[in-house]
Amino acid sequence: MHEVNVDASRLALYGVSQAGYWVARALAFEHRFAAAIADAGVVCVSRSWFTNLPPELIALYRSGDKTDFDQYMRQALSAPDAGAARETWAFRARPYGVKGYSAVLDEVAKYDVTKVAGQITTPLYVTNPDGEQFFTGQPAELAALVTGSTLARFTQQEGASYHCQPLARELTEQRMFDWLDEHIA
Repeated sequence: MHEVNVDASRLALYGVSQAGYWVARALAFEHRFAAAIADAGVVCVSRSWFTNLPPELIALYRSGDKTDFDQYMRQALSAPDAGAARETWAFRARPYGVKGYSAVLDEVAKYDVTKVAGQITTPLYVTNPDGEQFFTGQPAELAALVTGSTLARFTQQEGASYHCQPLARELTEQRMFDWLDEHIA
C-alpha cells in the first residue's frame, strides 16, 4: 500500500457547467478548501428549465395543477416534430431520479443556493462568459452573493464566449491556474 500525502492547505475544488452550483452548495457547508472555482457560476438551476417553457405553461405549473401540466407536456413532447425536445428533456431529467414532468421541475427547483451562498468563506473564482446561454446572469449573481469572490469575465473578442468558454479552454485554464497561484501559494 502506498502512503498518500495531501496538503490540506492547498486543496482546491473545481466544478464545470452545472457543477458550478454544486461547488457553491458544497462551499456553503464545507470550509476546509483553500480555494474553489465555479465554471460557470450557478445560483438557481431551475431558471434554465423555465426559460425554455412558454409563459402560459409556467403559469399552469405554478398554479399547482400538475395533472394538466403533465398532460400538456406529454402531448407536446409526443408530437412528431418534438423529437429533439423530447430527447433533451429526457437527458436533462435523468439525473434527478423522478418521473413526470412536474415532478422533475419540483426536484430541480430545490437546487438553489440563494439562501446559503452568504455562508461561503472560501476564496471563489467565478467564470462569466459573454453569451452564457444556460445560466444567464447567474455568474455575476453568485459573485455578488459571495463576499470577496472574483468574477472573471471572458469575452467574445477573446474567443471565450458561451457556456464554459468551449473555444477558449486554454485561456480559461491559464486564468484559473493564475488565480489559484495567487490564493494557494
